[in-house]
Amino acid sequence: MSFEYSRRRFITKVACALALPAISGCGTFLYPERRGQPGGKLDWKVVALDGLGLLLFFIPGVIAFAVDITTGAIYLPPHEYRGQSPAKMQDGYVAVDLPKGDFSNQKIADTVYENTGKQISLEENQYKTARLPSLKVFQKEQERFEQEYAKAR
Repeated sequence: MSFEYSRRRFITKVACALALPAISGCGTFLYPERRGQPGGKLDWKVVALDGLGLLLFFIPGVIAFAVDITTGAIYLPPHEYRGQSPAKMQDGYVAVDLPKGDFSNQKIADTVYENTGKQISLEENQYKTARLPSLKVFQKEQERFEQEYAKAR
């Protein structure tokens, strides 16, 4: 009986040791800041860890993929797959330089699409432009604009 008991304990310990990386290797645990982000390019490291979980333990691996895809943790942040260096980021915003001399609505919309992957429409009286000295001023201007817009409605 003691041989059977120690064998069972050994198998349990080995199973737990193998399951721990598979279950905790989920992108949701590794990158909690990615939760809620929209789809994009897959992060191969998270896919590999989820795949390892899938190979070792089928059900936890499927659950890890489902959780990461649903929460968005499996996708790279836009600045990583758009080629933006973290040095250009400030407070979660990326400074983008527009080509000199061409400030047409179409060029601005194209630049936004290139850097965010989102289509925007710049129709008259639906937007406001201003030259800002820094990105820190952006949040204050955005709040002021939203208040003006709310009053106009």
